[in-house]
Amino acid sequence: MKRRLLFFLCWISAFGWLSGQNLEQTLAFAREQSRAGNTQLALKTYQRVLFFSGDAHRDECHSQLAALHAATGEFERAAFYYDLMYQSAGADSLRYEALFHKTAALMLQHQPQKALLELLSLPKNLPEPWSSRKQLYLGAAHFAARAFDQARLDLLPLFGPESSPEKAEFEQLFRKAERVAKKSPKTARLLSMFFPGAGQFYAGDIKNGLNSLLLNALLGYWFVATGLNYSFIDAGATVTPWLFRYYGGGIRRAGEILETKKEERLRKIFQKVLLTIEPER
Repeated sequence: MKRRLLFFLCWISAFGWLSGQNLEQTLAFAREQSRAGNTQLALKTYQRVLFFSGDAHRDECHSQLAALHAATGEFERAAFYYDLMYQSAGADSLRYEALFHKTAALMLQHQPQKALLELLSLPKNLPEPWSSRKQLYLGAAHFAARAFDQARLDLLPLFGPESSPEKAEFEQLFRKAERVAKKSPKTARLLSMFFPGAGQFYAGDIKNGLNSLLLNALLGYWFVATGLNYSFIDAGATVTPWLFRYYGGGIRRAGEILETKKEERLRKIFQKVLLTIEPER
């Protein structure tokens, strides 16, 4: 047993010495793979460097691992590494950068409330450009949470004191966002209940609205034709299951379509809001 333990300790020591000799080469290889777009290989290599390098390349590894996970859509893992970077970074600039990136990852996970908690943990009197960046991120998080009044207050300081066409457009876009957000899935479902396709039209989805209207009209025609040619008992047995399936499905999908369309429209509106702010900055 003692011999095995001694062998294991010697192996670990030798492996650590060898990895130390090749650490810079491994890091260079990780950078090369990242630049080449070989994401998975770059991830594994940066993890290896992080494991063996201790504090030597810690900030770079945390930053690169977070960015690579974000590039593959793994925003939860990206937020995890940005959090590690925030906790271990020695300079305030690195800590702020990590927190803003973590906030962005949280918003990409549709977690604006958690993003707001992170942003509010920042000092109140941040130097520029961090102060303006904080206002921008607060506005984005409040907008995503559909707290439009607060988002407007967050973003207004990014404009100059003078009036401008961009500022007027900014105000108009926020009024449009409020109108879009007021549309109710319940209303969409009720409209589709009384008139198939109406809920989809209300949501702004003309294609699915027409599909629902035509399909239900054809099923209705099939029900009546079957009832007249045979009997309404036969019509009920053959057509009704299909009618309720597509009629009920149309009612349910109307609410889902509305929520999807709202998210798409609000995202496009906020992109336009950013364009009104950019000339002022």
